[in-house]
Amino acid sequence: MMGSGADNAGDDMVVGRTNQSEERTILVAKAGDGALDGYGEDFVLRVAIENDKVLRGTSEGVDAIHAKGTIAFPGQAAGNGMVATGANGVVGYVHGAPRDKEQEQQVQAGVLGFGGTALPGVFGRGAPGVLGYGQGAARDAAWEAADPSAVLGRAEGVGIRGKGEDGGVRGESENSFGVEGKSTFAPGVHGQSALGIGVLGEGAPGVSGLGPGNANGGQFESQAGAQLRLLPRRTDPLSSPLPVSPTAIPVERGRGPELPRTGRAGELTALQDPSGTCTLWLCVSDLGEGPARWAQVLLGPTFDGRA
Repeated sequence: MMGSGADNAGDDMVVGRTNQSEERTILVAKAGDGALDGYGEDFVLRVAIENDKVLRGTSEGVDAIHAKGTIAFPGQAAGNGMVATGANGVVGYVHGAPRDKEQEQQVQAGVLGFGGTALPGVFGRGAPGVLGYGQGAARDAAWEAADPSAVLGRAEGVGIRGKGEDGGVRGESENSFGVEGKSTFAPGVHGQSALGIGVLGEGAPGVSGLGPGNANGGQFESQAGAQLRLLPRRTDPLSSPLPVSPTAIPVERGRGPELPRTGRAGELTALQDPSGTCTLWLCVSDLGEGPARWAQVLLGPTFDGRA
């Protein structure tokens, strides 16, 4: 009957109808007999909409193809919606993006997406939204489930790498950190520049360091120069210096402040007593046969700030 589609394997398929078969259907392209130029087109099957437009009773558009695999059930895993193999497994273009066959041949990825201005090439939503593993990296389902981030990357080398003219990687947040780095035995964040600043911080304060326990809040090292540079602000001419005799906090017979026995030479720490007075102290020798040795940094007379 022309009104119905195929019901069984071997029946003719009918357009505009639901066709059923208990066996798979394979469509194979081949060059015709006597064809001098081989296969005539660059596709096997095209599904399209006339003039790219069709009116519906709702405002929704019309999709070209729907593919749905089986769902998982006891004893049976879920099936894929679509499996594609080629120079690229799947190539997608948004409307208006011109096809670039040269780029397709150069990339050769599992999924290749072409977007446009303010239109993403590939969009993922989930927990995580996009998940990537480097070649050779073992799958870690527990790690995936523990982090609902938008993008997760794991590799034997770098997990996620970015390169851009206006920044390689940018992180933004309203109420938490913009970028977080964690490590067990190496620096949590590593900044490196050939000719510029290794790490730049802007804020209030620009850079803050917190050391747990007796650990340092910050550490600075240099091969030949000073370990730390404070860029001086310009000021009006200062008065001529006058000789002063700084007063020191008594430290003999255990009267000094409690500073770390395990201090290291060069460590600098500021203390503030209950009255609000701040003093500065420098570790002058490492822990050796006895505890580390500290000395007060003696300062000139105090004065009121006016800026």
